[in-house]
Amino acid sequence: MRIEKVNDNQIRCTLTHQDLANRHLKLSELAYGTEKAKMLFQDMMQQASYEFGFDVEDIPIMVEAI
Repeated sequence: MRIEKVNDNQIRCTLTHQDLANRHLKLSELAYGTEKAKMLFQDMMQQASYEFGFDVEDIPIMVEAI
């Protein structure tokens, strides 16, 4: 998983097939908000907070998947 800071309000997270396989996640599960998908997003936000000070607590976030 690679996380980049785009600007003060945006980050870009890049996941590989191996990242998903390591978490036993299928790509389709990301769209349906499974518990494993929720944990993945929490981990991404924690990593973004640790690496860049990107704080999303108590604010809505928007996720765009490409």
